[in-house]
Amino acid sequence: MVIDFEKQFKLLLIQQDEPTFNDFYLQTVDIFYRYLRVNYNLTDVDMQDIVADFYVKCRNGMPKFTVDSNFSGYIWTIFKNTLKDFWKKKEMIPFSSIWADEDKQEEKKADFEESLIEPEDILQTLDNEYTFEQIHTAMQKLDEASQEVIFLRFIEEKDYAEIAKIQSLSQEAIRQKCSRGLKLLKQLLNAN
Repeated sequence: MVIDFEKQFKLLLIQQDEPTFNDFYLQTVDIFYRYLRVNYNLTDVDMQDIVADFYVKCRNGMPKFTVDSNFSGYIWTIFKNTLKDFWKKKEMIPFSSIWADEDKQEEKKADFEESLIEPEDILQTLDNEYTFEQIHTAMQKLDEASQEVIFLRFIEEKDYAEIAKIQSLSQEAIRQKCSRGLKLLKQLLNAN
């Protein structure tokens, strides 16, 4: 989506005029939240962190912008770099740090891993019990992120590493998204 403003507005942003930056925020914030909701499976807190970091970087970077340059490209580059920084920070957090009580970490990890299903097990069930049309109709009811992961994994036959690279996520996150998407797909098929 192209984001552009009049030259005078951009000059005021470069000069770090506070009311102008507030207007810029109010006119653009929904664009970035929508982008995150559509393209990533993030919590509200993560989206708020990303958007807040973006606007800080944007404000700090405005004096470097030249008024005749591509404003939309500049803004989206800052946003994409903010996303990259977010994912780098996320990947550095060890999985084991999710739980504070060290004595129960192994037990909770085992419970979590048991909650994941192997995609191949569900696929076998889907192949045996449902028609292509039923599966296709149910797929349309899934969120876009689940549709994409399932499509990449089972239609394009990409492995978790390839999908992780495409979506800038860890392989474990892709495995989880795939598992959850397939569970939901099976629930949708059973509901019909």
